[in-house]
Amino acid sequence: MSLQTKLNEYKAIFEKKAPGDVLERMHRATDNLRNSGILERALKTGDKAPYFALENAENKMVRSEDILSQRFMILTFYRGRW
Repeated sequence: MSLQTKLNEYKAIFEKKAPGDVLERMHRATDNLRNSGILERALKTGDKAPYFALENAENKMVRSEDILSQRFMILTFYRGRW
């Protein structure tokens, strides 16, 4: 089973259980994001991410370019709490 199939199943189960007003707000927010043009600006599969610099857990600036010059890098995203 593909990841997309699993995600579609999860979404269907969630939408059956979620209150109508919550679903309506979530769908409206999704539509707003789509209409903002964000999808056209997002990186696609196979695209290279631009170089960036972020603070690490020790509050030191780390540059992706420096890491990639020495080894592979795995980047993950955490959306936090909504």
